[in-house]
Amino acid sequence: MNPNKQQLKEQSLLYLLSQNNFIVPEIQREYVWGLNYMVISRFIDSLAEKIVTVCDQCGNPLRSTKINIGFLYTYKPSYVTYSHERFLDENLIDGQQRFTTLVLLLFYSALKENRISDFREAIRFDGESEMAFDYKVRSLTHDFLIQLFRRVTNLVTLNSIFEENSTWFLSDYKKDRTVSAIIQALMIINEKFLSKKERFYDYILNNIKFYHFRTEATNQGEELYITMNARGEALSKNEENKAALMFDDSSMYAFGRKWEDWQDFFWKHRNKRNPKSNADTGFNEFLRWIQIIEMTLADTGIDTDEDEKISEESITNEIITLIQGESVILQKQYFSIHKIEQYIEAVRYLFTDYLTDEGYKEHYHQELDRSILQRKYLHPDKKFIEQGESFELLPAILYVARLKQAQQSIDNQKIYRLLRYLSNLRKDITVRKTINKQVINAIKLVDILVSTDDDIAAISRLQSGKVSRTLLTPEEQFKFRIYLNSPRREELENKFWAMEDNNILNGKIAPLLQYSYSPTRERKNFDFQKSFEHFSPSGFDYLAFDLLTTNFLKLTSQDEKRISNNIWASMLLTPYYEVKPYDQTHQVVVCRNADDFHLIRNALFLNKLDEIDHFPSAVEYFQHIFNGFLSGYASLEALGQETDYTKQLYAYYNALVNQSGWDYWKGKNFGVYLMPGSYRSFFDNNVRYQHYKQKWVGAEYNYFDDNKSMIKKFYQQSWFSGHGK
Repeated sequence: MNPNKQQLKEQSLLYLLSQNNFIVPEIQREYVWGLNYMVISRFIDSLAEKIVTVCDQCGNPLRSTKINIGFLYTYKPSYVTYSHERFLDENLIDGQQRFTTLVLLLFYSALKENRISDFREAIRFDGESEMAFDYKVRSLTHDFLIQLFRRVTNLVTLNSIFEENSTWFLSDYKKDRTVSAIIQALMIINEKFLSKKERFYDYILNNIKFYHFRTEATNQGEELYITMNARGEALSKNEENKAALMFDDSSMYAFGRKWEDWQDFFWKHRNKRNPKSNADTGFNEFLRWIQIIEMTLADTGIDTDEDEKISEESITNEIITLIQGESVILQKQYFSIHKIEQYIEAVRYLFTDYLTDEGYKEHYHQELDRSILQRKYLHPDKKFIEQGESFELLPAILYVARLKQAQQSIDNQKIYRLLRYLSNLRKDITVRKTINKQVINAIKLVDILVSTDDDIAAISRLQSGKVSRTLLTPEEQFKFRIYLNSPRREELENKFWAMEDNNILNGKIAPLLQYSYSPTRERKNFDFQKSFEHFSPSGFDYLAFDLLTTNFLKLTSQDEKRISNNIWASMLLTPYYEVKPYDQTHQVVVCRNADDFHLIRNALFLNKLDEIDHFPSAVEYFQHIFNGFLSGYASLEALGQETDYTKQLYAYYNALVNQSGWDYWKGKNFGVYLMPGSYRSFFDNNVRYQHYKQKWVGAEYNYFDDNKSMIKKFYQQSWFSGHGK
């Protein structure tokens, strides 16, 4: 027989108190349930609901069925010997919060039912200093309990404590956290049962059961004690979660053993650099992940596209609240031993087997995996991972869990493809602004995917309406269709992913994709389309796309986060900018759109990818543009006679950009002041310019430093060096 099963016994409160002296060790956590109204209320209400009905006349429960509230772990101190002790001292390792609450509930029932003498006998209270449940190593808490059980004999004297009218109540008691929690717990119990007729004393004593796990070997017990307390924290939710998720009697033993194994996984993956790190945060977060996934799968009516209005009473709103990390209350209907085991195996796989697999590193960027599957998610510092991180992680957990459940082989390359897809979508502004809804949509997407295929590209074959249009954008769908139609899929994926990682493109490669389809002779008239309906996946030209990406990186540089000033300045010489009237004394020079991404979708920008192909670098390309600009003027005086505002601005830019006299952060559009009074500019028409972003208002602080002598000196040197020839 398994020795552990011999030590595991289902025992009532009466039996436990009659056989043992339960001691809360000094370094054990404080009793805190009384300080958390939601926790203790749920525990008490759950017991009352399970008792079901009581006699209308006497108030006693009509049924004597047992209620098992989980595990009680104890070990005997080294000084205890069976041959000399009638009542064995047992140190509580785990279960203190439930056990203490149950004793307080029994005490209150005794007061209400006028059975205080029975209560004292049950806890073997000698009236002075000994009893079967004690905080004896904490003198202040111990002394309070002795005074409480000696002096409080009915609800009137109990109420005097609540009102702080008891003469025996020391001011030091208020400083003790456990004492405060005990008083608050009694107040909550009184609030719930004072007006009720139920008589629960006998039922609590005889019919509420624990599985008592007594570790007989002292060294094993102390080791388990230290480990379990190291894994816990001051306000641990693990006891609460165990109680909330208790399963039927047939699975209780397996549940308890597996719970420790599950918790041990998060203990091993705690933040070892932080001496205060423990298993609780990661484990509790893992349980939240399960409930988010299971709640989403359970409700088939969810529709959370960005324009969908969600009722505050709907289950969707409950899920969103859970995703946001607010009011996390585990609900038993979403859990079972099998489900928890299924999900923890998926988590184990993703954070161990998958991240350490050497077989595909040569083909795929392992750095991305580490950025998505960061091990800190198993011990989040803020208790909850961010919503965007949930968007990437939770669908991947479900994906692996479902494949394992179906006993299908797991292809790490396909996991990577799913992670890439989710990571790239997370950059999308629509996904970001509705991220909590999109976590739900992504879970639903994976649920649909694994029921038909295990390749994320297969979602492009699904009927319209099955996948959120926010998640299956025209660009993503088209890329998937290219993959599925190409014998060079891995090569294509690596190229696409590398460009998605570009800081300027930021996940959107549609402009380059569509431009690659345009014949060279037609590219000046290129018109970007939101839809890909006129593009055929089978007609994709990899070589054309590869050349464009090479030239794009040459023009913009791989590490840049935005379109350079040189590019924006060169656009001044194109129809991307135009001059418009404003009022009698002002005009404006405006671009079609000041956003970088709108610029790179425009043919005037994309044409530059063809032009730069003839130059070894962007430096030479922009120098060529500048030389061409100066070649249009015979002399410095001729340049000064230029009246085109866009050309004047380009001239100013080149002279001032390296002199800290130009600031595109103030805006890529310009106000033109036509009557500057005594002001004399470099150009003969003497206009002055100001940067602006949204709407020009003539704010003087936006003037750039168009110092005439500086401009003149720069162009004298330019002509002298032969740039204008």
